[in-house]
Amino acid sequence: MKRKLLSLFVVAGLLLCGFVGSAFAKDEALLQAMVNLEKTYIPPLFQTNMELPATPKGMMIFNAEWNKFKAAYEDYRPNYANWGAYFDEMQSAIDSANAIVQSGSSYKPAHEQLEVVRLTMLTLRTHNGYPKFITDKMTLFHGPMEDAVLTVLNNKDNLTEELLVEVDAMLVQAMKAWCNVEKCPIDAGMWGFTPEQMVQYYMLVQQERTALTNYVQILASRNIPEIIAKAPSIKAPFISAYTFFGDFTPFQPAP
Repeated sequence: MKRKLLSLFVVAGLLLCGFVGSAFAKDEALLQAMVNLEKTYIPPLFQTNMELPATPKGMMIFNAEWNKFKAAYEDYRPNYANWGAYFDEMQSAIDSANAIVQSGSSYKPAHEQLEVVRLTMLTLRTHNGYPKFITDKMTLFHGPMEDAVLTVLNNKDNLTEELLVEVDAMLVQAMKAWCNVEKCPIDAGMWGFTPEQMVQYYMLVQQERTALTNYVQILASRNIPEIIAKAPSIKAPFISAYTFFGDFTPFQPAP
């Protein structure tokens, strides 16, 4: 009898492991799908902000990947109250971005709609078991970094000590957020990165760290002209590091 009960426990354990393994495999597939979506999302986010002619093509590629992602995962966790709402919010923003791009006018408003997608995906991932997604860590850095740069550049003629103290606080927050970027693990296989590309990526990460460190020193000097002149220096290496995760190969000229 004891042997029979033991056998039943073993079988139950194996079945449980099977279910866990199956769920893990499904979650791995979802993570890969998120990576694939991110690789197509980053180009139009960048292109709309820069008003590049490649924007319609970028949106077309992203739309195809988004439609595939949505069809596969919109009902993936139907018992999660907000799961479907995240998809609805992103679809609304994507529809708005598409309409703006198709209108042929300025692409900048489309960029703002795509920013909604970025923040919504961050919330979806961090609330549903994917808190260490590298581009989400970069998004969390982008907020305080961008706030610091814009506070300086939008107040060139009246950069008071009170405002500089605010920028000090923003940079402290940005530095902490960049530490989280530096510590975030990256699955090179999922992203399709070679060892050489990973070396390149970590060089970009270090460039941002250097830019932040240098700007903190400039800010501490309270040299107003230099604070204004060097403000963009903390944004440029970030853009290079963030866009590293986008697939821009469809936009490269034919050899």
